[in-house]
Amino acid sequence: MPKKKAPKIYKNYTDENLDKAVVAVKSGIMSYRKACDTFKVPKTTVLNRVNGDVVDSGDGIKAGRRPALPMEVEQKIVDSSLKAAEMGFGISKQQLILKVSRLCKSLGLNVFKNNIPSDDWWRGFRSRHPEISLRKPEPLSTMRSRMMNRVVVSNYFSELLHLISHHSLTPDLIWNMDETGKQFEHRPTTVVARKGVKSLPGRTGNSKENVTILACVNAQGGALPPMCIAKGKTPRCLESFATMDSPPGTLWTYQERAWMCDLLGEMWFSQVFIPNIGPKRPQLLILDSHSSHEVLGLLQEAVRENIIILAMPPHTSHHLQPLDKCVFGPFSHAYDKACTDLLSEHPDLLINKTTWPRVFNTAYTAAFTKENIVSGFRATGIWPPNPSAIPESAFAPSLLYDKAQDRSSSSTISSSAVSNTPVLQLLTDSEMPPSLTESPTFKEPISYAVPSEAFDDSNSDLNLSLLADAAEMHPEVGADAPEIDLPTPDVLSLLTSLGNGNFILTEEEPVQSSSWNQEVESIFCIPSSSAKKTKSGTTNRSITSHRVLTSKEVITSKQEKLAEKERKEKLREERRMKKMKKST
Repeated sequence: MPKKKAPKIYKNYTDENLDKAVVAVKSGIMSYRKACDTFKVPKTTVLNRVNGDVVDSGDGIKAGRRPALPMEVEQKIVDSSLKAAEMGFGISKQQLILKVSRLCKSLGLNVFKNNIPSDDWWRGFRSRHPEISLRKPEPLSTMRSRMMNRVVVSNYFSELLHLISHHSLTPDLIWNMDETGKQFEHRPTTVVARKGVKSLPGRTGNSKENVTILACVNAQGGALPPMCIAKGKTPRCLESFATMDSPPGTLWTYQERAWMCDLLGEMWFSQVFIPNIGPKRPQLLILDSHSSHEVLGLLQEAVRENIIILAMPPHTSHHLQPLDKCVFGPFSHAYDKACTDLLSEHPDLLINKTTWPRVFNTAYTAAFTKENIVSGFRATGIWPPNPSAIPESAFAPSLLYDKAQDRSSSSTISSSAVSNTPVLQLLTDSEMPPSLTESPTFKEPISYAVPSEAFDDSNSDLNLSLLADAAEMHPEVGADAPEIDLPTPDVLSLLTSLGNGNFILTEEEPVQSSSWNQEVESIFCIPSSSAKKTKSGTTNRSITSHRVLTSKEVITSKQEKLAEKERKEKLREERRMKKMKKST
């Protein structure tokens, strides 16, 4: 039975009636009893207002005792906790309670029993700040959090916009390819069951054998036939699969572990991609940096076919790859549902090599729709070209690992450690040096409140130029662009003047933070990341940015590596032959 809602026992009156009752008592028109009966306000409430025991400081008067900590301190704690959660270093309930205990101890406050906040305080804290809640974060590897930063993504979009504009590419010529895997043992979907049951069985297959699926889609919403890689060493492993039940045109092949490899990458490109993309050239293929996508034979064939291959920055596919963003998720849900439906309708069947192509076909048809595919390209900013499609929250986990850049006081403003937002003041012509007053723009001083983070090197002119280029290429970008507080003419004038050197940005002195503000900062802040020092003379060989794999530089480099590898193998074979001759 649902719980009955408790009746409201506080403030069964309006603020207007309360004010009238207080005025009537203070002016002597009515007594306490008569004013309370007339305006339906409790006597104690009127008495406290008249005597000055309760005073409204502007933020309203709430029932109950005052919070143990001032509201501004609690709000600072909330802001610090939310910022830490966005960066991937969330604070648990127990950690927050311990940090609040440390804060009270450092400030000399004795407001909690044994100096530890109780569960009652936690419940009140959550009710006073409804913007916070306990959430289970999604796993995010450290490499993904480091690589998904503004500099890497801005460089990637700069290359992408250049390729699209230079080659006049349309959505039907922009492709994305990626792999995913599905096991015969699926995850049962939610079913109707008895409330409160502790253990609920869900029938699955008997094998955890995996099948790798390679899919390719374009920005217009079209999809190429998939390629399925089964586990096996010979073609006989495919004889048990009911391949005729799979999607039309599916290419079936095998590998010892059902993994994608160099040979299969070349096979897919020559047997699936090239025959199904049409005669228009050039075309653009966007993919991740897996080794099977960078085979020299594949790249050379792409150059001959006038196919441009762009490799995304590594460890960024969760935000930059359309298939990962909006297609593979619905495909997984549809696959689990198809398996559950099959086992429910046919209790004698299992998910095995015979039935797997059937459920795969059902899930593929349900998930690889035009709507999902187009949404994936839109959400990743590929089409329509829109760098601002990547949300700001995607870059938050990388802020801890960003290297501090040297900033000159005359060009940029360093981030302030104080929480107050610095105010940038635009100087007028009368306040400018004589050499900078040749082209006046504004006649009166204008002040703009701009967050200090806006002047980070990773979020400067490059992002503005990318947005301008994308808006010029596709007018719809302006609708999704982030809002700017300034009017558009003022923004353009300001940027032009700043670029010409006609204005100087100065920072006003921020208000000194109080002691509690400093204590909250020190207790709730995230420790800075210390970069590991590399040995002198060593070079970092890891790939840290996007690459055009069909460029001359990349192909030449791979040819040189292949030649070096063949030379070493030849020397190794010669040494082996010499040993054999000596032994005989």
